[in-house]
Amino acid sequence: MKIVVVGGVAAGASVAARARRLDEDAEIILFERGHHVSFANCGLPYHIGNVIKDRERLLVQTPESLRELLDIDARIAHEVTSIDPAAKTVTVKDVDTGEQYTEAYDALALCPGANAVHIPIPGIDAPQVRVLRRIGDMDKIKALVDRETEQAARGERGAMRAVVVGAGYIGLEMAESLHHRGVQVTVVEAADQILPPVDREIATPVMNHLRTRGIDVRVGASAAAIAQQADGSVKVELSTNAFIDADLVIMSVGVRPATELAKAAGLELGPHGGIKVDDHMRTSDPSIWAAGDAVETPHPVLPGTYLTPLAGPANRQGRIVADNICGRDSVYTFTQGTSVVKVFDMVAGGTGATERQLKAAGIAYRAAHVHPSGHAGYYPGTAMMHLKVLFDPETGRVLGGQASGFDGVDKRLDVLAMAVREKLTVFDLEEVELAYAPPFGSAKDPVNMAGFVASNTIRGDIKLWYPQEFPAATEGARIVDVRTPQEYELWHIPGAVNVPIGEFRERSRDWDKNVPVRLYCAVGFRSYLAERILDQRGFADARTLSGGANTFRAWHEVEMEGAAPQAPAVSYPAAGAAFAPKQEAGKLIELDCTGLACPGPIMKMSKAVDDLKPGDQISVTVSDPGFAHDGPAWAAANGHTVTGLTPQGAGYHMDLTVGGGPGGVGLVDNSGRDGMSFVVFSGDLDKVLAAFIIANGALAMGKPVRMFFTFWGLNALRKPGVKTADKSALDKLFGAMMPAGPGALKLSQMNMAGAGTAMIKKVMKDHDVAPLPQLIESAMERGAEMTACTMTMDLLGIRAAELVDGVKLGGVASFIAASDASASTLFI
Repeated sequence: MKIVVVGGVAAGASVAARARRLDEDAEIILFERGHHVSFANCGLPYHIGNVIKDRERLLVQTPESLRELLDIDARIAHEVTSIDPAAKTVTVKDVDTGEQYTEAYDALALCPGANAVHIPIPGIDAPQVRVLRRIGDMDKIKALVDRETEQAARGERGAMRAVVVGAGYIGLEMAESLHHRGVQVTVVEAADQILPPVDREIATPVMNHLRTRGIDVRVGASAAAIAQQADGSVKVELSTNAFIDADLVIMSVGVRPATELAKAAGLELGPHGGIKVDDHMRTSDPSIWAAGDAVETPHPVLPGTYLTPLAGPANRQGRIVADNICGRDSVYTFTQGTSVVKVFDMVAGGTGATERQLKAAGIAYRAAHVHPSGHAGYYPGTAMMHLKVLFDPETGRVLGGQASGFDGVDKRLDVLAMAVREKLTVFDLEEVELAYAPPFGSAKDPVNMAGFVASNTIRGDIKLWYPQEFPAATEGARIVDVRTPQEYELWHIPGAVNVPIGEFRERSRDWDKNVPVRLYCAVGFRSYLAERILDQRGFADARTLSGGANTFRAWHEVEMEGAAPQAPAVSYPAAGAAFAPKQEAGKLIELDCTGLACPGPIMKMSKAVDDLKPGDQISVTVSDPGFAHDGPAWAAANGHTVTGLTPQGAGYHMDLTVGGGPGGVGLVDNSGRDGMSFVVFSGDLDKVLAAFIIANGALAMGKPVRMFFTFWGLNALRKPGVKTADKSALDKLFGAMMPAGPGALKLSQMNMAGAGTAMIKKVMKDHDVAPLPQLIESAMERGAEMTACTMTMDLLGIRAAELVDGVKLGGVASFIAASDASASTLFI
């Protein structure tokens, strides 16, 4: 039997090697149009980045090794240009000499792979524009990078600049590799997220990680044109009207199946343009088989067939082709698209169907998000991961899984891949027994945790709402944040009230059970506890946010700019450099917060600051990637100055100076004008409420607050029911006519004979907004300076004994002095 294989690399080389192992007497010829018959395609970016230094290690097999080991006639630089199925021959061209000839076959295996997509824009053929598919592409890119970076090192030019168009796996691997070479990299992606094989909330943490490592990532933008410049560089114009100067442009926008031979030979194609094959990998011609990136295969969850250009499936398909050519009845069932990528210190990947695909196919599903650590938190070297499982809401069958994180991501994906393949359910994930020791996992593995949450949704023990449902899911509902006040102050969902889980049972006792409640915490556990409380009290509609604030912030990162604190400027140490905290003045303490999830590092820093003085320093090490946002936000809110923020592994090192001491300027500078002053003139409930809400907010940010009460505003400070004997008849009449104390104030509009005021108080209570007396008390406890106008007191017959304790008495001069010391003054 004579077997002809078209194409080498993964699928073709596998066909040839497996066929030889099954049939020692077969004549096997392999034609490869490139100059390398079998190479590690996935390793190409890493050689450019000098991670894989030895180029020869990428060459898996050579014509000589295939001849020696397997007696395979591998002919490189030989392109098959046509197929004659009737005659069972192929026409072959020697790429180097142009010579053509025909070769007969008994069985033909088509493994032509895929070609890089070339988008039709002006300038796409510029010499600075490259694709990375083959060894030759790699060699040319590396030679350019070597030359440019060496010149930059000698001071002969500035840093090399590169634009990577496309944020798939190869694009991001190239971005990292170029960055390691000292290249300034911009990644441009037309979609609203990077990493198409995963859903948005899994991809966003990776995008943030890229940015903190110095990569400029632009989503929702595509390359529109490329123009040559006089200095030999190019200018890349984006669809957003932005322009980027570059010395190198890597096009990584995807691949198309190389089906020209198949089409010309009359072979049937699938709905996505790939070669159609049966479960034996046989094409519509009984003597021709196909495998690899050019074929369409079924999916274990989705209907129809799909193109899946991955090395693992290509190798397995090659084996199936060889089995069937050699008489074995082997079947290829499906390709589920299991994939993983490393991006700097982070890992991401998925298996099975994504949420986008399930929606498009009209398949019912539910999702569960969990954020466990890669291994036991008390053992060094772990961090929180984002793990998502998609499942059938009735049977619990696992439909897909995705994850991003820093350690242990790949092994969780492998477990979920087996679950998808074997049609396991989330109930099976609850029970699966996985290897555990503190360096490798947890007693409750992340896969178990995902199974617990997903199974609880089917059992009805937990009802979820999702980030993409905001704000619709919260309309008419009470949004409750059950995290600590420190976490709440750093960031919270708009409209949420803070009821820490430790206070939840008591503070929720009087809530209306018919008002929907939307709960959330950091990752979903504390809000689950709160939901169980409400469910057992008979609340009609209480739900917890899947994955908590971490998933919410990841999903809304792009659409809700400003909802989460933006990442600050980050310094990047030289490769291999050790972190050395700087002590400029005062006391220095070092905190190890590795293994602590938010708010652990914040609470530890807050406690440490209590024993420090302005000018002292804290050097903190954390493993929580979210600390890039939360650490500086906490420091700013409390008047400290961040003097250094350096990535390390999953987390960061942060230096800060307490109280804005040497090395920077803190949020509060009491030597100059600072804080706020208020003239509270109105006695209307809504206006006084606004004054004290603003005042308490300013106090929470560490700003001094000075409040001057005059005329009707004085009524907010009166004690209800207090009478004095030294009043004239007119003063007593005034006192009877005016509201006594904050509880007696009325609305400026829609008072409706007191009905409107009663309604707003009930709404405030239902939404857990503190009443005005509590706001006044809180402001005084936090140090607000309150002054009553003595002139107005005389006019209205108000005595000092009638005012709440702690109010000072003063006149216009007192207010002017307060205003002069303040950065802003409000008249209410």
